[in-house]
Amino acid sequence: MTKGIVHMDNTVHVSKRCSSNRTERQRGIARGFTFIEVLAVLGIIALATVGVLSLRDWATSNARIAEVKAQVATIQSGVQQWRPRNGVYTGISVSSLSSVASLPVHWADGSGINPWGGDIEVLVDSADSTRYRVRFTNIRVAEEGLRLERDFADIAEAVSFSSGIFEITFQG
Repeated sequence: MTKGIVHMDNTVHVSKRCSSNRTERQRGIARGFTFIEVLAVLGIIALATVGVLSLRDWATSNARIAEVKAQVATIQSGVQQWRPRNGVYTGISVSSLSSVASLPVHWADGSGINPWGGDIEVLVDSADSTRYRVRFTNIRVAEEGLRLERDFADIAEAVSFSSGIFEITFQG
């Protein structure tokens, strides 16, 4: 708002004092963001980043668990194809199943093919040769191993997870 001074000869002199103050204030606003505004934006970015990272971890974990379930289903199918007539699983292994194409040939001996980079082993149960065990090693995330243990509890004879090793026992 400008103020004017009226003189006797009806001329008006406008005071530049108020108008120059407004211009300085406008220039101050136009210079950039306040520290609080910058902190608020950085906080929002940090929260969004944390959300995206946790979502990525959740998705990665679910993908590894789904891959193990698919591998177990493949092994069960392969074992059913390989199964000897007498029902005894002596001599069963990933290598023996791969050699007769009951499992994918590229699985070879089962080294380094599980989602955590560990091995997969298929072996006869030492307590009962009519049962076989499937073992996954190098499971680095304990929560994932415990989830697998819980998921397979109803469909397997025995399930255990300990020290990065997940093991399932199936009746042939």
